[in-house]
Amino acid sequence: MGSGRIALLTRHAKGALVAPPLAALGLEVSVTDAFDTDQLGTFSGEVARTLSPLDCARRKAQLACELTGLDLGLGSEGSFGGGPMAGFVNWDEELLLLWDRRSGQEVVARAAGPVRVAAFTWESEAQLVAQLAPFPSAQGWIIRHPAGVSKGLCSVAAVLGELNANVLPRLPTGDAHSVRIEPDLRAMHCPERQTYIRQAAEQLAQRLHTTCPHCTAPNFWPDDHVPGLPCADCDAPTSLPLLALRRCSVCGHEQGEPVTPPVAEPQYCSWCNP
Repeated sequence: MGSGRIALLTRHAKGALVAPPLAALGLEVSVTDAFDTDQLGTFSGEVARTLSPLDCARRKAQLACELTGLDLGLGSEGSFGGGPMAGFVNWDEELLLLWDRRSGQEVVARAAGPVRVAAFTWESEAQLVAQLAPFPSAQGWIIRHPAGVSKGLCSVAAVLGELNANVLPRLPTGDAHSVRIEPDLRAMHCPERQTYIRQAAEQLAQRLHTTCPHCTAPNFWPDDHVPGLPCADCDAPTSLPLLALRRCSVCGHEQGEPVTPPVAEPQYCSWCNP
């Protein structure tokens, strides 16, 4: 996909998160904010998110190229839900999609992990402070109230100030329970998201550096697998991966690599544990 400059469309301070791993490959991230990405959807719900995370990242990458005239565009999109313990643990997945306008080639990197997402009500100021205390100090907050949403609150003190100055005085007496405090999930206000965006950028750099042995195209990455890992007791094939499969999206070359460990525990075997 060449070298040089990559256009990143963001108004949420993602440039500093993704630039360092790419700089090691000689790629410079050029940030543009010439399009309001909130038009594609917001976490706080004012604008519906109609695109899938992958399609949204792709659209951002394409817009970045259109707005800057550069040939390489980078789109970043996060989403919440799913994960290994859906319904019990809140899960964030961060996507980075690098698009080459000349060839149409895409490279997609992912990173994911748990995040703390909650909505708080409170009986006293002390209780509210205690509820917000476990979050990172750099976590931002939003206040949902009958008149709308207050954003950009970058500390607990800012939350209390907004509540006491602009939210609670406008509510009918005893209506404080209609107010909710929630984490601001925009990247510049969510340290947990920032961690996963950095990890996705590191993976993207690794994908660009990992080239096909036949045609030298980047992204020769083990995204697929071949099932059939043998049971440690009876040697019957299981549904667990036997091989990690690398496949080149340009020339189609494939390469399988054994996984570790080389056998599956009997609990995963349909014969030993029907």
